[in-house]
Amino acid sequence: MEKKIVVFACENSALKAVEALGDPAVLEALELVRLPCTGKTEVGLVLKCLEEGHPGVLVLGCPVDNCKFLIGSTRARKRLQYTRKLLKEAGLAEERVHMDFVSSVDAHRLPAIVRGMQERLAALPAAGAPAATAATGGKV
Repeated sequence: MEKKIVVFACENSALKAVEALGDPAVLEALELVRLPCTGKTEVGLVLKCLEEGHPGVLVLGCPVDNCKFLIGSTRARKRLQYTRKLLKEAGLAEERVHMDFVSSVDAHRLPAIVRGMQERLAALPAAGAPAATAATGGKV
């Protein structure tokens, strides 16, 4: 079975948008993880998802100015930036990790967000392969 994109979704905003989404094709591409706040997203957990063969991790948080926990989305964004930095330093594709901000009424935006993530992932080498391989045509 093909691994899905792991989506960490804030239960106060993004999860409500995902639940309102009426597009089964989009939902089938995702493995949804419900969080009380995306500020709970840990770097190690994101890396573990990638290590287990998931093609990518998408974090869907509240709009920054509308976070129930005030700084949860900001905290998550900083952690994801750090995660991307670690991936890049390891020679892996930082594009495997992405964050977007979605309110509870933004279900209409989700298909484009997911498609964009799928397109970025499709342009990358297979999970676990160094990012440099794709950029240099197989030469490191």
